[in-house]
Amino acid sequence: MAAYRIWRAWVALFLVGYFGLGIPAILLPHQEVFPCYSWFLFALVPGRESQYAIRLQEVRGQKLAEPVLFQDADGFVGNPHSVTVRELVRQFGVAVEKGRTDEQSRLRQVIEKDYLPIPCRYKLVVMTYEPLTRWRTGRYDVRLLAEYTATGASQ
Repeated sequence: MAAYRIWRAWVALFLVGYFGLGIPAILLPHQEVFPCYSWFLFALVPGRESQYAIRLQEVRGQKLAEPVLFQDADGFVGNPHSVTVRELVRQFGVAVEKGRTDEQSRLRQVIEKDYLPIPCRYKLVVMTYEPLTRWRTGRYDVRLLAEYTATGASQ
């Protein structure tokens, strides 16, 4: 019985100490000091996010009724969920926004040669969205950066 009381006291002391160290962690930038957390699990929701994307307008001479995001183009491209393409599109978007024509041309050539169906017409856009709103409704805002036509001939 004495061992049970000692064990119970240690558990209670541990929980009070863990909770006591977790509350002041709110004041820290990451809101935690391992292994003590601030007890606000998932309270911070990310704000607006931006992401560069390719929207297909026309594929192999067929005009699409609605523009299709590359990552949603299952029937049109080989691997729409490629992490490599996502990174290339991000670099392409940065190059276009910063006016780096050599890098822009190189990245465009790689994307068109290796990942897009030929011929096609597409737009490079910036998607801005609230993550939870996009998750629930699929809504996002689009800002056009440039429009291109991929013909298969070298640019």
